[in-house]
Amino acid sequence: MGDFRELDVWARWLLSERCGGNAEALEHQVAALIPFRDKVLDNARLKNGDVVLDAGCGDGLIGFGALLRPDINVRVVFSDISQPLLERCREAASELGLSDRCSFSLTPIETLAGVDSQSVDVVTTRSVLIYVDDKAKAFEACFRVL
Repeated sequence: MGDFRELDVWARWLLSERCGGNAEALEHQVAALIPFRDKVLDNARLKNGDVVLDAGCGDGLIGFGALLRPDINVRVVFSDISQPLLERCREAASELGLSDRCSFSLTPIETLAGVDSQSVDVVTTRSVLIYVDDKAKAFEACFRVL
């Protein structure tokens, strides 16, 4: 993905700065997030054929969790405002052999432009709304795509 200085502020923080470049700390942090991700996905009650929108996907924690659930086949739309993070998710999907069940949309949660109305069954988000000024607009966009 290139030099981290070429990344936007979101990608730089998520991929490099949040754990100070310490791979062991990153692994520990991700492991600590897995139970929360799994609870979100459990509560979503995913069914075969569902389309999940991982809004503000970052590095894809929730979306890949949905794709890798045993005994269920879903599609995931990864959306984010960071092109480098979407590319990271696209690369991971390819490496995992899951590209055929994924799509990618460069869009803010306030509009979800590029995600069709009534095209998803579940919307998930993590650590995104805290950074959104117009939360009502973000919820309207999420409602529109559901």
